[in-house]
Amino acid sequence: RVAGRAPEVMVKITGRTHDPGHLRAHLDYISRNGELEVEDRDGAVIAGRAAVKELADDWSAIALADSRHRATTPFSVSVVLSMPADTDPTTVRDAARAFAREVFAERFDYVFVLHTDAEHPHVHLAVRALGDQGERLNPKKADLETWRQVFAQALRDRGVEAEATPRRARGVTRKSERTSLRKIRERHEAGQGEPA
Repeated sequence: RVAGRAPEVMVKITGRTHDPGHLRAHLDYISRNGELEVEDRDGAVIAGRAAVKELADDWSAIALADSRHRATTPFSVSVVLSMPADTDPTTVRDAARAFAREVFAERFDYVFVLHTDAEHPHVHLAVRALGDQGERLNPKKADLETWRQVFAQALRDRGVEAEATPRRARGVTRKSERTSLRKIRERHEAGQGEPA
């Protein structure tokens, strides 16, 4: 698959929420203010702004009730799963569902939603940082490698050629541009500010 240049999956932690307002804003963003249906780990669909607010309130209450909670303790971890533009969005969503079930369902609550408004079909996954048994989600680099493997396998199980080889195995030694720096550069190129 690597020699045949199978598309590489992308699994990226895009951030963490740290307070009720931040969590609510993130869930509003991924659900497009309740316009997109969000699916939870039980397969239930959360639709509408009121339902998204209720979910944010529930997760916030759980996080704040934890006696170990500090100001820097995350409420949720945000993950994006993506594939190249020519990949069927429904298949990406189904593979993301299988990925989330395998990686998180036994220990952490989560919701996910498919976005097709960008060039690449991608799924936003919000995972509650406090697990069912009180454990905390704190992914490391090795976890991300494993997650990429699981997502690639879920896609292959659905007939999509996908690979999750490490950058160094593909001969890529330079990291891609950080999202925050890319956005600053793009704003500058569009004449909307000075570069940092």
